[in-house]
Amino acid sequence: MTLYSRTRTESITRDLFSKFSENNADTAWEYAFSLETRRKNNVESDLESVEYDIEHDPIENLLYSESEILTFTIKYPFDFNLRVSTVIRTCLNLSSSKLNQLMEINGVFFQGKPLRKKYKLKNGDRVQVNKKKLTELYDPEKERRQEKQ
Repeated sequence: MTLYSRTRTESITRDLFSKFSENNADTAWEYAFSLETRRKNNVESDLESVEYDIEHDPIENLLYSESEILTFTIKYPFDFNLRVSTVIRTCLNLSSSKLNQLMEINGVFFQGKPLRKKYKLKNGDRVQVNKKKLTELYDPEKERRQEKQ
């Protein structure tokens, strides 16, 4: 892929040139997932096939925190079209139906607005979850009472 074409060497910072020369892995990943670079090179990407890991604290640790609102800042340096709902479901160990219930009772917010499943992630995005409403979803007694009705 072409990263720079007909560019004067003075236009590239020494730091970036050094990273290119050293085949810096972080820089390579940054350009590999850059929408702008893919667009310039007419590259079709299969972002659905990207394998990734989500590092997070276990849900039990979160439920025992003293805060009423659980706030997460997403570190997502490479954009491969990941949905916020996927990350929330994984981190909070929720099924799709449980996440829908949490959304219906305004228990989860994305960038200060009620979450919608279509939202895509960007680095630095913030998710806020109402701990009380989340805890209610994990209450097995409540589920049994609802099943009996």
